Amino acid sequence: MSTVQENYQPKHTILEKVKAKLELTPTAMGGLALGIASLGSAWAMVISQDWVEPVKITSAAIASILILVIALKLIVHFHLFKKELAHPIIGSIVPACAMSTMVVAQSLFKVMPEVAPMLWLSAIICHIILLVGFIANRIIDFELEHMVPSWFVPPVGIIVAAVTSHGMNFDGLVYWLFIFGIGCYAIVLPAMLYRLIFKALIPDTALPTFAIMAAPASLALAGYLSITSQPDPLLLLVLAPLGVFMTGLVYIGFIRLLRLPFSPAYASFTFPMVIGATALIKLTGWLLINNFVWLARVTDNLAWIELIIATGIVSYVTFRYVFHYLIEPLLSTSR
Repeated sequence: MSTVQENYQPKHTILEKVKAKLELTPTAMGGLALGIASLGSAWAMVISQDWVEPVKITSAAIASILILVIALKLIVHFHLFKKELAHPIIGSIVPACAMSTMVVAQSLFKVMPEVAPMLWLSAIICHIILLVGFIANRIIDFELEHMVPSWFVPPVGIIVAAVTSHGMNFDGLVYWLFIFGIGCYAIVLPAMLYRLIFKALIPDTALPTFAIMAAPASLALAGYLSITSQPDPLLLLVLAPLGVFMTGLVYIGFIRLLRLPFSPAYASFTFPMVIGATALIKLTGWLLINNFVWLARVTDNLAWIELIIATGIVSYVTFRYVFHYLIEPLLSTSR
């Protein structure tokens, strides 16, 4: 009888444990969800047609689990949501969850054609709300030293809506979201470069966000090629080299970044690498259609290099997350 009583756990205790676990869930994990979902979509563009849906659905399922955990955390601990949105770094990466949901919606479009557009549109609305919240908090408490590359996420990240817009039938909305995103990039980039060059160094805790420097140009390129079949060659000539240059810069930065102690901010490494490969895959397709065969060979080789590196980075960050949040606690309790 005593054994039964000892083993019995009241329901409220279990709920408290779940709430405590949720409270410790890093919101930055949304960046990892975005990287995983986007990686599946990137591979789906280059693999055999038979494997396209399984790969997209698998990556979307994994990303969905991470998104749901973060969503539960922000609902159950709403005070944390308000606190994190007001934070100059964490607040800038919260919209990654909405971006992840857009990618998931596109990945599920063929199997859930009625649900996917509603999910996609809901994610866009959430992203806009988070963008407004981020801007409002930064206006109240603005300091140039607070700027880190993750500040690109709220205003420029909305271009993910363009990348994932195929079949959603919101062409007008997507066009203006793209214009807004690329306009914000043009405004924020000079300010960001000034801050990085002339102001205090980014602290080590936020340094992983430097990897996000690789994302905006490639995201803009991928978004542009997703919404038009007749892009302006001049804009391609600006975005493509800039995207490759920024990605190369982050590759060099990894020499330092990958030596940093693990933190949830490691998630910042994932999506920028994947979107670089995605943009080059889309660019290669456009070049081939327009008979720029020799240039298409160059971009195709670059795309494969970036895709392989992106796969390695996403796999590595996923392993570090699993080890830190699942394996290490199990090992510590078994001692």
